[in-house]
Amino acid sequence: MSIESLLSRNTIIRSFRVLDQSERRKLKLVAMAQTALGILDLIGVAIIGLIGSLAVKGIQSKSPNSGIEKILELIGISELSFQYQVAVLGGIAAFILVGRSLMTMFISRKILYFLSYKAASISSKLIGELLSRNITQVNRKSSQETLFAVTTGVQALMLNVAGTAIGVVADLFLLFLMSIGLFVFDPLMAISTFILFAGVSAVLFFLTQRKVVRLGEYISTTSVSSNIKILEVVHAFREIYVHDLQGSYAREIASTRYKLADTNAELGFIPNISKYVIEITMVVGGILFAATEFLLHDSDRAISTLAIFMASASRIAPAILRLQSGLTSIKSNAGVAQMTLEMIDFFSPIRARPFQSRNFTLDYQDFQPSVRIQDISFTYVGSQTPAIKELTLEIEPGQQVAFVGTSGAGKSTLIDLILGLRLPDGGEIFVGEISPTIAMQKWPGAISYVPQQVYISDSTILANVAFGYENPDLQLAWAALEAAQLSQFVRGLQHGINSQVGENGSLLSGGERQRLGIARALYTQPKLLILDEATSSLDAQTEVEISSAIKNLRGSVTVLIVAHRLSSVKDSDCVVYIKDGHIITSGSFEAVKSEVPDFDKQARLMGL
Repeated sequence: MSIESLLSRNTIIRSFRVLDQSERRKLKLVAMAQTALGILDLIGVAIIGLIGSLAVKGIQSKSPNSGIEKILELIGISELSFQYQVAVLGGIAAFILVGRSLMTMFISRKILYFLSYKAASISSKLIGELLSRNITQVNRKSSQETLFAVTTGVQALMLNVAGTAIGVVADLFLLFLMSIGLFVFDPLMAISTFILFAGVSAVLFFLTQRKVVRLGEYISTTSVSSNIKILEVVHAFREIYVHDLQGSYAREIASTRYKLADTNAELGFIPNISKYVIEITMVVGGILFAATEFLLHDSDRAISTLAIFMASASRIAPAILRLQSGLTSIKSNAGVAQMTLEMIDFFSPIRARPFQSRNFTLDYQDFQPSVRIQDISFTYVGSQTPAIKELTLEIEPGQQVAFVGTSGAGKSTLIDLILGLRLPDGGEIFVGEISPTIAMQKWPGAISYVPQQVYISDSTILANVAFGYENPDLQLAWAALEAAQLSQFVRGLQHGINSQVGENGSLLSGGERQRLGIARALYTQPKLLILDEATSSLDAQTEVEISSAIKNLRGSVTVLIVAHRLSSVKDSDCVVYIKDGHIITSGSFEAVKSEVPDFDKQARLMGL
């Protein structure tokens, strides 16, 4: 068995395992009902054969044979004229075949709705799992791979693999029933029909299956890389513009998009090949059967056999096309769904986490804004050198503590550990007397964080200050803007606090975006405030003003600052100098200067 076949079969099995037991039971019942409808096709085809035989007898003015007579008596139309008998039988056949198609359509719609909602549920659960994990687990895949896995990949898994597999089973059962029926009526015709259609379908399938898998995998990987390249243009436009690389990026993206267009067109045309080949097979087969039957049998038998062949072929051909298309779809989407299956396996079992409301209260009673770090160590995946080594530190409530050191010393990693975004390999971290994660869940808003690169959503200033919270509080928002030295700027805008800021704050300057991030952190009036290079984009005057505002929080708010610009940390209660992941010394600004020559040199260069 080929690797592609194993991949497809494994993907089908895993797609159904994503469903719980009750959901699988429902799908089984629906699939059984859909396959049972194949019996109606068999009855309808038999009636058409009966009409053909009856028509020949009528034209020849002969009485129906005993078998046909019994059927007419069973239906209750044996006493009617030939014309009425044909009309009644035609009506019954049409009612059965059309009714079967309508019921199949109804069931298929229900299945697709069910699987579509299930896909939405899986996407929601995967996103919930992502939000409940630490940043190391979140960043194990690129943002585009993650986005692809929780959107396109989930749809491919549920609708294009699981949903299509149910249709494939129903069509296989229909073909099985039709084969049995044809064999009972005419073994030679049944065998010939089977060989004809099965042979053509098998040839088509084996000629296209490898190509389909390859095209599906190419589309998924190329789509991700293309999206990444487009985002590079959006986020690094200035660098691209300065180096005059617009043409290079435009050509590369265009080349990728054209390749994707070719691949999508090729993948989309493959089912058409099967359609046209099956249509040709049906026409050629009908001609051959007609010639053979008229040569070997009387006109009565030939006409009825030909009628049954054409009627059954009219049901077999679409079923084979659906089967061919379904298998092609499963194979092409097996590769697309792999990213989703990997994520599901990583988070297994996935479950809906009961997240709390995004509203918050300023009541932080019993929250202790102290930080206790006990002998923690942390090493990044794939690295041999620890980023943090056996670090111990205790920070009292109300203190302002600054973390300084050279780039790559481990300062930002330590902040991630304090926030619970990363988990230490050894040792423990406590906010108050509990873990940071539990503290944030118990007192949402009591801990705030300002990163060096602040994310600004494409919305209003108010929405960005109250980022993620429902029903923004204007009074709190203005107080936060005032503390971040941004209120005067906002009041000067045409729409004030409801002014749009553009995608990622494109309508703001770098300093304004940074201050908006600080205002966001102060919106909840936190008791523990963590700033990671939060003043790096500010001018000297604004930095002094914000530093003064932060200094005024001393005593009521514990403030942790990571900074390279030492002017913002010289008045801190404690300066912690970190090198190679461990603390060299800590104490007042002057004490650290006296103990660390590199720090002293840096301070003197800044006139401190």
